[in-house]
Amino acid sequence: MRALARDGGGALGASEQAQLDARTRNTGRRYHTFAARLYNPWAMRAAKYLPDVLRILEERGDPAYRLEQAYLALTRSLIRDWEEATNLPRGLRAALSEGAPAASLELRRVSRATDGTRKYLFLTRDGHAIETVMIPERGRHTVCISTQVGCPMACKFCATGLLGIKRNLKAREISEQVFVVARDIAPERVSNVVVMGMGEPFLNYEQTLVALKVLNDPDGFNLAARHIAASTSGLVDKIRRFADEPEQFHLAISLHNPFEEERREIMPVAARHSIPELMSAARYYVEKTHRKLFFEYTLLAGVNDQERHVEALAELLDHPLYHLNLLRFNWTDTGFSATSKRDAKAFLRYARENGLSATLRPSRGEDIDAACGQLAAKDLRGRPAVPLPS
Repeated sequence: MRALARDGGGALGASEQAQLDARTRNTGRRYHTFAARLYNPWAMRAAKYLPDVLRILEERGDPAYRLEQAYLALTRSLIRDWEEATNLPRGLRAALSEGAPAASLELRRVSRATDGTRKYLFLTRDGHAIETVMIPERGRHTVCISTQVGCPMACKFCATGLLGIKRNLKAREISEQVFVVARDIAPERVSNVVVMGMGEPFLNYEQTLVALKVLNDPDGFNLAARHIAASTSGLVDKIRRFADEPEQFHLAISLHNPFEEERREIMPVAARHSIPELMSAARYYVEKTHRKLFFEYTLLAGVNDQERHVEALAELLDHPLYHLNLLRFNWTDTGFSATSKRDAKAFLRYARENGLSATLRPSRGEDIDAACGQLAAKDLRGRPAVPLPS
């Protein structure tokens, strides 16, 4: 089965589909009930990801291998309508279309920036707006995905934080953002996924992790774990838990200020965990995983861009696997302004002189409000939920 896997998604050819059908039929014969079949780890993953599909299959008395066929139709063939899954019986396709639609998100709009960045506006089935961004750069296509409708962390410089929190996204809704982008940019492939869109991923830990495992699944979408990165504003217990996961996902921590009181001013919820607590969890992560740990740092003019901030960062980020990602503030209606390009470069230069591993990331998609910190589905903000047409 692994030989059939396609990196970054893609539809199956006829011969590949025939091999898949034979595999799932033969596998299904060894398990005569769903209860027995779900002890297979592959089927357990599919059941956790598709509980609504599982329910319909059980109600209809369909063979267990149909669950795996449905799972692969979504995660590998990237279907948006069950009628595209022609290896499923017509009656089953109709039942799934009625009770468990293949698309859990409705794509309302795609905006294109002058630099090639694309922003996708989705509506959930209960009418909430979320946004996703695709960033093309030097042959790579990185997708930035959301995990919550809004965000409860209330970081004062972030547009998403102004929304508050409506609800967590489900694993299907999280991963489907990537699948839609993959279809949109085909034949180009999704090369990277960063969980840095709307929401705090670690406040939706279980569903986020299910989604990331689905994206990483070598029998499905097959995106390498080291091409997937999650971000957190600093939930220390979840950082430790993430370090213990077997997959080699990357992690980024939103730091934004090395001084306790100043960080609390701009990140009031995240700063409930002290910086020493945060750095203890960070140390645990790198010592457990031996992977580079990224610290996100948005440069705000006159707030966190002084030499004393660099010097404090140099003392704080004292491990060879720590890396500082600098980003100039992207305008939002929050009262902050960006450090000038010249001063940002000077900050980077002084950071390196002080022994820090650091880079200054360019902003992408600013002209369509798709840059870091700008996702807010602002044309729908403040309006009541819009129910989708039945």
